[in-house]
Amino acid sequence: MELALTLFNVGAGLGILAVGVAVAYLAWRVTPLIAETRMLTQDLRRLARTTDSELRPLLDRARDATRSAELLADDAAVKVARLADAVEVLEDIARGQNTAVAHPAAVGSVESTHTPEEQSNS
Repeated sequence: MELALTLFNVGAGLGILAVGVAVAYLAWRVTPLIAETRMLTQDLRRLARTTDSELRPLLDRARDATRSAELLADDAAVKVARLADAVEVLEDIARGQNTAVAHPAAVGSVESTHTPEEQSNS
Protein backbone atom coordinates (compact mmCIF):
# COMPACT_ATOMS: atom_id res chain seq x y z
CA MET A 1 0.00 0.00 0.00
CA GLU A 2 2.85 2.33 0.77
CA LEU A 3 4.38 1.59 -2.60
CA ALA A 4 1.13 2.52 -4.35
CA LEU A 5 0.86 5.74 -2.36
CA THR A 6 4.48 6.60 -3.18
CA LEU A 7 3.92 5.89 -6.89
CA PHE A 8 0.78 8.02 -6.82
CA ASN A 9 2.63 10.91 -5.16
CA VAL A 10 5.53 10.63 -7.63
CA GLY A 11 3.06 10.53 -10.57
CA ALA A 12 1.10 13.47 -9.23
CA GLY A 13 4.33 15.40 -8.67
CA LEU A 14 5.52 14.65 -12.20
CA GLY A 15 2.10 15.72 -13.55
CA ILE A 16 2.21 18.98 -11.61
CA LEU A 17 5.78 19.52 -12.82
CA ALA A 18 4.70 18.89 -16.42
CA VAL A 19 1.84 21.37 -16.04
CA GLY A 20 4.25 23.93 -14.57
CA VAL A 21 6.70 23.42 -17.45
CA ALA A 22 3.86 23.73 -19.98
CA VAL A 23 2.61 26.95 -18.36
CA ALA A 24 6.15 28.37 -18.32
CA TYR A 25 6.61 27.41 -22.01
CA LEU A 26 3.28 29.02 -22.96
CA ALA A 27 4.15 32.16 -21.00
CA TRP A 28 7.50 32.32 -22.79
CA ARG A 29 5.76 31.90 -26.19
CA VAL A 30 3.01 34.45 -25.40
CA THR A 31 5.37 37.21 -24.22
CA PRO A 32 6.01 38.59 -27.76
CA LEU A 33 2.26 38.49 -28.42
CA ILE A 34 1.61 40.54 -25.30
CA ALA A 35 4.23 43.10 -26.37
CA GLU A 36 2.69 43.33 -29.84
CA THR A 37 -0.77 43.72 -28.32
CA ARG A 38 0.45 46.62 -26.20
CA MET A 39 2.01 48.30 -29.24
CA LEU A 40 -1.21 47.80 -31.22
CA THR A 41 -3.20 49.29 -28.36
CA GLN A 42 -0.94 52.35 -28.32
CA ASP A 43 -1.29 52.68 -32.10
CA LEU A 44 -5.08 52.45 -31.84
CA ARG A 45 -5.18 55.13 -29.15
CA ARG A 46 -3.01 57.42 -31.27
CA LEU A 47 -5.21 56.73 -34.31
CA ALA A 48 -8.35 57.49 -32.30
CA ARG A 49 -6.90 60.81 -31.10
CA THR A 50 -5.81 61.75 -34.61
CA THR A 51 -9.16 60.79 -36.08
CA ASP A 52 -11.00 62.78 -33.44
CA SER A 53 -8.83 65.85 -33.95
CA GLU A 54 -9.20 65.73 -37.75
CA LEU A 55 -12.85 64.73 -38.01
CA ARG A 56 -14.23 67.20 -35.49
CA PRO A 57 -13.53 70.29 -37.69
CA LEU A 58 -14.88 68.46 -40.74
CA LEU A 59 -18.09 67.57 -38.92
CA ASP A 60 -18.47 71.16 -37.71
CA ARG A 61 -18.08 72.41 -41.27
CA ALA A 62 -20.60 69.85 -42.50
CA ARG A 63 -23.11 71.01 -39.88
CA ASP A 64 -22.59 74.63 -40.91
CA ALA A 65 -23.00 73.73 -44.58
CA THR A 66 -26.21 71.83 -43.77
CA ARG A 67 -27.61 74.78 -41.85
CA SER A 68 -26.72 77.12 -44.71
CA ALA A 69 -28.33 74.78 -47.24
CA GLU A 70 -31.51 74.66 -45.15
CA LEU A 71 -31.64 78.45 -45.01
CA LEU A 72 -31.08 78.70 -48.74
CA ALA A 73 -33.79 76.12 -49.39
CA ASP A 74 -36.23 78.06 -47.21
CA ASP A 75 -35.35 81.31 -49.00
CA ALA A 76 -35.75 79.61 -52.37
CA ALA A 77 -39.15 78.24 -51.35
CA VAL A 78 -40.32 81.74 -50.39
CA LYS A 79 -39.04 83.20 -53.66
CA VAL A 80 -40.68 80.42 -55.68
CA ALA A 81 -43.98 81.08 -53.90
CA ARG A 82 -43.68 84.81 -54.68
CA LEU A 83 -42.84 84.01 -58.29
CA ALA A 84 -45.88 81.71 -58.53
CA ASP A 85 -48.07 84.51 -57.16
CA ALA A 86 -46.61 86.98 -59.67
CA VAL A 87 -47.14 84.55 -62.54
CA GLU A 88 -50.73 84.02 -61.42
CA VAL A 89 -51.35 87.78 -61.37
CA LEU A 90 -49.78 88.14 -64.82
CA GLU A 91 -51.96 85.33 -66.15
CA ASP A 92 -55.04 87.03 -64.70
CA ILE A 93 -54.02 90.30 -66.36
CA ALA A 94 -53.44 88.51 -69.66
CA ARG A 95 -56.95 87.00 -69.47
CA GLY A 96 -58.42 90.42 -68.73
CA GLN A 97 -59.40 89.59 -65.18
CA ASN A 98 -57.44 92.36 -63.52
CA THR A 99 -58.32 92.07 -59.90
CA ALA A 100 -56.13 94.78 -58.55
CA VAL A 101 -54.84 93.67 -55.21
CA ALA A 102 -53.26 96.41 -53.19
CA HIS A 103 -49.80 95.80 -51.90
CA PRO A 104 -49.87 95.15 -48.13
CA ALA A 105 -47.55 98.08 -47.50
CA ALA A 106 -49.90 100.47 -49.33
CA VAL A 107 -52.83 99.67 -47.03
CA GLY A 108 -53.18 101.83 -43.93
CA SER A 109 -51.54 104.96 -42.68
CA VAL A 110 -47.88 105.20 -41.98
CA GLU A 111 -48.42 108.03 -39.52
CA SER A 112 -48.21 107.35 -35.84
CA THR A 113 -51.49 107.27 -33.92
CA HIS A 114 -49.78 109.07 -31.04
CA THR A 115 -49.39 112.80 -30.98
CA PRO A 116 -46.00 114.27 -29.99
CA GLU A 117 -47.42 115.23 -26.59
CA GLU A 118 -48.55 111.66 -25.92
CA GLN A 119 -45.18 110.28 -26.90
CA SER A 120 -43.34 112.58 -24.51
CA ASN A 121 -45.68 111.52 -21.66
CA SER A 122 -45.17 107.83 -22.31
